[in-house]
Amino acid sequence: MRAFAILMMLQGHTVSVFLADSYRNMESVVYSGWYIIRGYTAPIFMFTAGVVFTYLLTLKKFSLKENPRIQKGIKRGISLIVIGYILRYPTYKIFIFSDVTTEQWFTFFAVDALHLIGTGLLFILLLEWISSILKINNSIIFALLAAFVFVASPYINSLAWEEVLPIPMASYFTFKFGSIFPLFPYLQYMFVGAVIGSLLSKYPQLYKSVSTNIIIIILGIVFVFLSRYIYSIVDSTGVSDYSVSLNRIGVVLILNSTFALISLQIKSIPRYVVITAKSSLLIYIIHLVILYGSPWSLGLDYLFGRSFSVTLTILSTIIMITLMILISLRIDKFRLKKKNS
Repeated sequence: MRAFAILMMLQGHTVSVFLADSYRNMESVVYSGWYIIRGYTAPIFMFTAGVVFTYLLTLKKFSLKENPRIQKGIKRGISLIVIGYILRYPTYKIFIFSDVTTEQWFTFFAVDALHLIGTGLLFILLLEWISSILKINNSIIFALLAAFVFVASPYINSLAWEEVLPIPMASYFTFKFGSIFPLFPYLQYMFVGAVIGSLLSKYPQLYKSVSTNIIIIILGIVFVFLSRYIYSIVDSTGVSDYSVSLNRIGVVLILNSTFALISLQIKSIPRYVVITAKSSLLIYIIHLVILYGSPWSLGLDYLFGRSFSVTLTILSTIIMITLMILISLRIDKFRLKKKNS
């Protein structure tokens, strides 16, 4: 499922960069369908991050002090946040900021996927610590926090955070300054993933149960229909945040258990799929630099942004996905060689 999320992310970003404006018509069934599907990519990616991290964190019954995953998790969380800021660094001069505009500072402080996932991992560690102190089942703690983020997000986003916090911190709580993935509502997907991850560590046969997966799929369908009901009663001011969140959580749960049911029918997963999932961070960084550039290089967006036909865009997407898979396979081969030596 993580590999699926990465491939979805690659095609989403590549199409978004290259497709000419003349083809971006929401009245087109194909484009509008692509646009809607693209909205599920980040929730899937964040959900799988929550599942995998929490599963590995809670799989072996260590005390918090003895668990090696704690230190690894802290390093991972902080490194993701730092990498997120490096990718958006406002100047190629590194230490000279005299030419940096206000807009560039806002871009630098904007919260993206890496900031969100890194912060989410640190929150999961904190909640695991709270769970151990209060002697409460960690699945319940994660579920309560997911529910809190879901309920509170519209109110959190509407507050004037810039009046009480500096812009770099305020950006974690609002879309106002250009953040793509602020903590509210996107942490909810990581916490829902954490619930699944913690349950998997306690009940390893969970995904091998057809009946359990069908129940999760039904729950997902209920969420989707409930989101449609909420959408239907929203007034003319706009789409309800609750409707969007319920819909995305429902689709993620449906996909999750569908993948689990498919996995019961196959004997092994192709190596390139496993390696692609394993190299998700490197693929994310490399493809962003290629498409959008960095403070020290121009990206393809600058050179060819929004200028390709549908055929050229599809071809570019296939090339990008193939290139990222080949790079991840090469990196894995290098890792194995280094490990063996």
